[in-house]
Amino acid sequence: MKKTLMAAGMMLFATSLMAQETPSYVYVSNGDSGTVTAYQLDKAHHHLQPIGEYPTGLKSMPMVVSHDKKTLYVSVRSKPYHVSAWHIAADGKLSHFADTPLPEAMAYVALDKTGRFLLSSSYGGDLFSINRIAADGKVESAPVQVVHTGKRAHAIQTDPSNHFLFVPLLGADQLLQFRFDAASGKVSANSPAFVNIQREAATGPRHFVFAPQRDRAGQQNMYLLTEMAGNISRLTLNDDGTMTEHEATPSLDPAIARDMQRGEARPLTGDDDLPKSAKPRLWQADIHITPDGRFLYSTERTSSHITAFRVSPEDGRLQLINSTQTETQPRGFAIDNSGHYLIESGQKSDKVALYSIDQQSGKLSLIERVPTGAGANWVTIVE
Repeated sequence: MKKTLMAAGMMLFATSLMAQETPSYVYVSNGDSGTVTAYQLDKAHHHLQPIGEYPTGLKSMPMVVSHDKKTLYVSVRSKPYHVSAWHIAADGKLSHFADTPLPEAMAYVALDKTGRFLLSSSYGGDLFSINRIAADGKVESAPVQVVHTGKRAHAIQTDPSNHFLFVPLLGADQLLQFRFDAASGKVSANSPAFVNIQREAATGPRHFVFAPQRDRAGQQNMYLLTEMAGNISRLTLNDDGTMTEHEATPSLDPAIARDMQRGEARPLTGDDDLPKSAKPRLWQADIHITPDGRFLYSTERTSSHITAFRVSPEDGRLQLINSTQTETQPRGFAIDNSGHYLIESGQKSDKVALYSIDQQSGKLSLIERVPTGAGANWVTIVE
C-alpha cells in the first residue's frame, strides 16, 4: 500500500511539473505593420519572451487557433480579403502554409466547438461566412454558407453545446439567433430570429462571451458588450436556443464614465478614430472571462481602461471591481488557461502589457510591457 501511494504521489508530482513546464505562446496581430508578433509566456519568471515577428499582411486583425493548437488563423482585412493559415511549431515559431479567400473583410473569426468550421463575420460587408477546415488545417475556399445579416455584423460564436450560433449587429442593435448543424456547418434562423438590444437608441452590441459553466440557478449566461452605450448586457440561453436579456451593467468605473458621452458607430473608412465631440465618447472594444468563471474583464478605447468585474456564482450578475489604465486605445486581450495572467494590446501603443490577476480580488497588477508591432489589436494564447 505504501509503495502504491508513493508511486501515485510521484505520478501526481510529475504531472504537475509537466503542466508547469508546458510552454504557453502568445500571438499579437498588428494591423498597421501587417505582422503577427510571437512570444513565450514564461510563467515561472512572469515574463513575455519575444520569439519573432511574421509578415501576415496589412490589416491583419482577428485571429483564432485550431483545437489541436497546431494552426493559427489570421484574418487579413486588406484586399484581397483572406484568412492566412500558419503552422505553430513546438517552439512557438510560425510558418505560413495557406491563404484562403473570404467574401469580405472579416472583423471577427472563431471556430465551432468541433473545430471543423471557421466562422467569420464582416462589419463592412454586413454578412458572415462559414468555411469548412480540411484535415490538413487549410480552410476550404468554397464557403459552406454565406448569410447576409443587416447592419454591421461584429462577432460570431456558437454556444457551449454547439447547437446554436449568435451574431450581434452593431448597426441594428440586435443579436441574431440561429440553429447550427455541426454536421454540415449550416445555420437556419431561430424563432424569433433576433433579440433587440435596445434599452436606449444606438447601443451597438459588439463582442460577447459565454460563462464557462452554468450558475447555481442553472442558467447559461452570455455577456454582451455594447460599444456605444458603455454597458454589458447579461442574457441567458433558453432550451430552444433563444436568448433572454436581463440587466445591463455599466462597463466602466462611474467616476471615469461621468466625464464621457455616449459613443457612435465609427465610419466604415475609419477603424481607429471617432468624430470629434464636446466630451470624449464611450468606445467599448473587447470582453473575456476567466476559465473558472469568477472574473470578467472589458476594455474601453477612448479612456484606455480595462475594467474588472466579479461574477456572481448564484445568478451570473456582475459586480464592479475597478478600472485600470492600460495601453493606449486597448482593442483586444486574452486570459491564459490558469486564469492568472491577462495580456492586453493597444492600437496606439507600441507595447503589449502583461498583467497578473489576483485570485482573491480579481484586480490586475502590471508585470511588464514589451514591444510589439504597429496597430496591435488582437491577442491569442496557445497552451
